[in-house]
Amino acid sequence: MAHNKNRSDVNVGNVDWTQPQLNELLQKIDGFSLDHRSETPPRKVKIRIASGWDTGPTDQSAMLVAQIDDVMVLATRLPLPHGAEVQVSGLPDDGPAPCWAVVTEEREGVRTGDKPPLVYLNWLRPR
Repeated sequence: MAHNKNRSDVNVGNVDWTQPQLNELLQKIDGFSLDHRSETPPRKVKIRIASGWDTGPTDQSAMLVAQIDDVMVLATRLPLPHGAEVQVSGLPDDGPAPCWAVVTEEREGVRTGDKPPLVYLNWLRPR
């Protein structure tokens, strides 16, 4: 089922683009990029990627850079496979018990501190 993406029938009001206050505001936000990773300091965790019936033999290091609601954002040196199940150990609130999660999104980091070496951000949802 396709959704109609055309919103030309929606009126959001008139905007006076010549207003000095609006131009000042637009100049201030020019070049902004939203990359919210929460206010929690990054924390080292261990991950193990599961593929089908097999779980990787070794733990890999990762950084937990955000935990927002039930989503974890991990920074890794390689992208995690989309849809892979990942065992995460060393989470702040889980004690010694590991947590299983599924990779829902992954991309290269865009912050200046993400390069070099390249950092990949991976979003995971607990199972």
